[in-house]
Amino acid sequence: MRALVVCNPHAGGVRGEAALARIERRLRQARVEPERVPGADPSSVCGNLRAMLQCSERERTRVVCIGGDGTINGILPALMGTGVPLAIIPAGTFNALAGELGIPRDFDRALSVALTGRLRAIDIGLANGKPFCQIAGVGFDAAAVHTVLPQRNKNLLSPAALIRGLRLLAGYRPPWVRVTADGVVLESRAWLALICNASRYTYSIRAAPGARVDDALLDLWLFEGRSPAHAARQVAAILWGRAGTVAGAHRVQARGIKLASDPRVFLHCDGDAAGTTPAEFEVVPAALTVIAPA
Repeated sequence: MRALVVCNPHAGGVRGEAALARIERRLRQARVEPERVPGADPSSVCGNLRAMLQCSERERTRVVCIGGDGTINGILPALMGTGVPLAIIPAGTFNALAGELGIPRDFDRALSVALTGRLRAIDIGLANGKPFCQIAGVGFDAAAVHTVLPQRNKNLLSPAALIRGLRLLAGYRPPWVRVTADGVVLESRAWLALICNASRYTYSIRAAPGARVDDALLDLWLFEGRSPAHAARQVAAILWGRAGTVAGAHRVQARGIKLASDPRVFLHCDGDAAGTTPAEFEVVPAALTVIAPA
């Protein structure tokens, strides 16, 4: 068995070479030969991974990703549709996909899942062709990703980032948004739209109750922007997993979604900046094989 190892050295849970070396030792003890995927940036890592997969026996290969949702997001183009299993060692800020799959945050326990877990096929979302596992955001949270959070530490809940985020929210002017979801049309002045392939925004926060990673559907949550105070109440509801309990929150499930706004606003995919509106979203069923707890 061969393991292609992708590691984000800037992820919060990676403490230098020692953690990576420990994981490689465990792999060898389990008779899995690790091979690091080189690359100085996400694009080169993805390209190198694609080339290495083409040169390997896929039935005897798995990919071990040490990092967070952004690291996983970066290698999705190389993995989608290959059937090569992805094992996740959570080491990022949010680790939402790991939480969705029930993968422990502890390195050793997560590695045990990587070696003994079961294969599971999950859906992938596309935002203007860019893949995402969890959530694509339009509006305020994408503005925070683009303007508030440093890319090497995307912790929106840190004190400094939280203060900057609240200031951004207080002055944020919701655009006029038009959404078409499998023929259903919603129009509203909305400060936030979440297009969810899964329920979790972070490891523990279920921002999109009812969304599932294997139902071949996307869940759209549209939040009307009535006032900063109203938006703050909606934020609290989202963080508590009760998005549907506040006024001005609308949910639609669909396979395909088109979203336009006036003016244009930012877009993110799994916490990584992804341009601006307009945007088209679609779901690709069972596009990624992951290793989940048995």
